[in-house]
Amino acid sequence: MEQILGWARLWFAAKREDEGETSLRNGAWYPVLSSGVNRAVLEVSGQRVTVPQDLVEVREKRPDRFTVVYRTYDDPNPARGTRADAGRRYGVCPKCATRIPFRGGIIPSRATCQKCKHEGIVAWWETG
Repeated sequence: MEQILGWARLWFAAKREDEGETSLRNGAWYPVLSSGVNRAVLEVSGQRVTVPQDLVEVREKRPDRFTVVYRTYDDPNPARGTRADAGRRYGVCPKCATRIPFRGGIIPSRATCQKCKHEGIVAWWETG
């Protein structure tokens, strides 16, 4: 296993242009395997993915708060109409990247991931 140098996620306003970035999900944190001036190499679903450095936010330690994602009306939603559809506003578990639906116009202050059982604060002030 490679040494993890930090944790990265897409900037919430990042414009995706390369196919490599399409495998990154909004709000999900990924291990940083290497980092340079212009590019970072992340581990995404067991694969090494190279992304432009200016498209990602990097932190030294793995976050433990749920990220809130706001999907705009024109953002694609590949899960639309399926059980996996989390809606236009949802949380993302910092441990396993599972989407947590926030329905009814309320963002809770805490959440529990149904998949990995991680419990934590919902960082509604940090969008992803």
